[in-house]
Amino acid sequence: MAATTEPIIDANAANNATAVQASKKKKAKKTVADNTKYLGIEKVMPVTIKSSHAKGRHAVAAKDLPAGTLITIEKASSFIVRNQSFINLCHCCLASIQLKVQTRPKVDEQGKQIEGQVERVNVPPSSCTKCKMAAYCSETCKKAHAEEHGVQCDALAECNKISTHHNVPLEQARGVLALIGRRTVEGADAQSKQEPVVFGADAKDVKPTSYSCVPDLNANRHYIERNDIKNLQAALKDILALVPESSRIPLSEAVEIACIFHTNNHMLVVNGHPTLGVFPFSSLYLQHNCNPNCVCIGGSNGTMYVRTLTDVPANTDLTISYVDLYQPREQRRRELLLTRHFWCKCRRCSTLLSQSVDRFMDGILCGDCKKGVMIFEETKEVQDINELMTDISALDQEIQGKFAECESCPAKIEVTKLVDILKAAITDYGAAHIVLQQQGDLPKARHQLEKFIHDYEVKHILHPCNAYLINTYITLSRVCTQLGDLDRAIRYSSIVAERMRGPPECNNAVPKYYPRLAEYNMSLGDMCLKQIKKKAANKTPAGRSITRRYLKEAKTSLESAYKARSVIFGENSQRAADAKKLLGDAKKEHDEFVKSTEKKKQKKQPAVAQATTAPAQQQQQNQQNQQQQETASA
Repeated sequence: MAATTEPIIDANAANNATAVQASKKKKAKKTVADNTKYLGIEKVMPVTIKSSHAKGRHAVAAKDLPAGTLITIEKASSFIVRNQSFINLCHCCLASIQLKVQTRPKVDEQGKQIEGQVERVNVPPSSCTKCKMAAYCSETCKKAHAEEHGVQCDALAECNKISTHHNVPLEQARGVLALIGRRTVEGADAQSKQEPVVFGADAKDVKPTSYSCVPDLNANRHYIERNDIKNLQAALKDILALVPESSRIPLSEAVEIACIFHTNNHMLVVNGHPTLGVFPFSSLYLQHNCNPNCVCIGGSNGTMYVRTLTDVPANTDLTISYVDLYQPREQRRRELLLTRHFWCKCRRCSTLLSQSVDRFMDGILCGDCKKGVMIFEETKEVQDINELMTDISALDQEIQGKFAECESCPAKIEVTKLVDILKAAITDYGAAHIVLQQQGDLPKARHQLEKFIHDYEVKHILHPCNAYLINTYITLSRVCTQLGDLDRAIRYSSIVAERMRGPPECNNAVPKYYPRLAEYNMSLGDMCLKQIKKKAANKTPAGRSITRRYLKEAKTSLESAYKARSVIFGENSQRAADAKKLLGDAKKEHDEFVKSTEKKKQKKQPAVAQATTAPAQQQQQNQQNQQQQETASA
């Protein structure tokens, strides 16, 4: 159902009118981008880069590429460790940090020591004692990062206060400082340099993409609300005042790179923790698609690897996804609009909803037949992104007075009523997750989440492949694991894996080797193996039946995880090796189970044979005795 469920953005039409007109003027002059700086990629990777008026910069496969082909390795112009993982990764090389526990005096909200009270905290082995905003895995990395961090240090010390005061995201301010640090390391004339980007077939041959490439990226500043720009300017003015004069840049340039960082950063998980990086080549040439044929993977030292997820024919555009694919079309489009400033018109988003797998992502079942999904086809096409950014409520107005129809029967319902059902589901979904996130009450959270499943799936309100149901099962599996109930965790994880693998009606919701699906399969296989070992002592028929089911699940899940990880990370990667090892353990457990079952059968066979021959021998003996008695009496 293509209906609005997200909050409406407040926009000042008068303030944005000028921006709309300005952007239209800009659109009148279109030039084909110069690819000279980036042509080196074609010498080391099976990629051809192109530019056109219709598509802008884009990359295509230079030949037929099988799934798992490496198409680029790029080191970030700059990167930051996200706030929630601040001390978990080295700010120089992104290696995992082994934290140590220290005891220190406890302080109150004003920062004053509380007499007689201490607290235990995790601290990195090496950090900046001045700003307390940089953590390192070793003194070596701290020294290597000294020049770049030195430019940022004083500003980072006050960055949190400044960001909060001006209502600017802390990570955006940190991103600007990281780019200024990179600019300083490269030299004062970094932006004016037009040297070719150094590409390589191996990470050791690749250098960070030059700061001079950052201005090539779209800032999309004219799509950002005027008040947000004013807040950003005020915050950056305070921050720049704390940057050494030799490294300071004009305020206008700082605002520009802040917008670039916001619009173009890639969120990559490295060693289990999230990072944000600016990768100019990948942002320029790998366009978004909601059915991508490539995937980006984070590595050490701010390196991003891009591999093909599917077999890609020659001359086919190479695409990635900027958003989670298993979510409703409307959510994907709005997320892209608000973060990347474009309205997605890829084939998946442009296909009629009745013919697309997207109808199941927020699918509501028909109240009459309880089988078909209610469909409302969007009729409004977005021609002017500026107009939509100015008044995003136009999407909400589109549903007024319209009806959704069941795909399986003649039933109809007003779209507004359908939206009310979905909003109620989202409200209950949020309430169940709040219990977990804010209260931390695991048993209560499980009860609320299971109630959501009962109210919306068991009662046939939402389609089984609805994204809210799938995400609820994912959370339930995690909660049950924390509660030590692995049997239930396995049950819920099995549902997630089965539905995301794609029942016939939900096929192609995500690629076959989708990273999230690979990790669900890996986790499911691991849990099954743990339960098999735990239940090894249970030799009853019921116990062996459970073991047989878990073995089958473990083998299926880990085979899928190993194949996917080999494609996503490469056959020789550690992630693929870990999956292969677990798969080997599953096969070994399976073989041992089969052998023990055969031995039991062999033991039963003589007993059964003896049981069947004993009555016949007894009968024969009785007949002989009777004949002897008859002979004696005669």
